[in-house]
Amino acid sequence: MKYLVEARASMERGNAVDQKGGPGPVFDHIVKRFKPEAFYGNPSRRQIFLIVDLATEAEVAELMYVLTWFVGTEPTFTQLTALKTFAEGIENAMKAPSIGRPWV
Repeated sequence: MKYLVEARASMERGNAVDQKGGPGPVFDHIVKRFKPEAFYGNPSRRQIFLIVDLATEAEVAELMYVLTWFVGTEPTFTQLTALKTFAEGIENAMKAPSIGRPWV
């Protein structure tokens, strides 16, 4: 399953990471282990975004722990779905009895 993962370091944790040489080794591990499709940083704060395909709940948990221990806060995982999948879902939802659809 594909996820947008966001992690933000606290000021204290960010300073501690910088004092130990920066985030390079952990970023390298994340890239090698999880092979994200995209890996971005926010230039205005200590924040990263990854788009990553995680096949199992164990992989989600593993990345969550790696990032939590690294940045000192819990990362956010948002499941991403292709628009094609939404079209199928809408088509099937239209077949359900409606109470709240305004156009029915």
